[in-house]
Amino acid sequence: MAKSKDKRRKVRRDKETARQTSELISAVARLVRAVGVLADALGRWFN
Repeated sequence: MAKSKDKRRKVRRDKETARQTSELISAVARLVRAVGVLADALGRWFN
C-alpha cells in the first residue's frame, strides 16, 4: 500500500513541475514578444 501512495505523490509532484515549467515558458514567450514589439516600435520611430 505504501508503494502506491509514494507513486501517486511522485506523479502529483511531476504534474506540478510540468505546470510550473509550462508557466515559465509562457512567461518567457510573452517577454520575447513584448521586446520584439518594443524594438519594432523604436525602429519605426527612428526611421
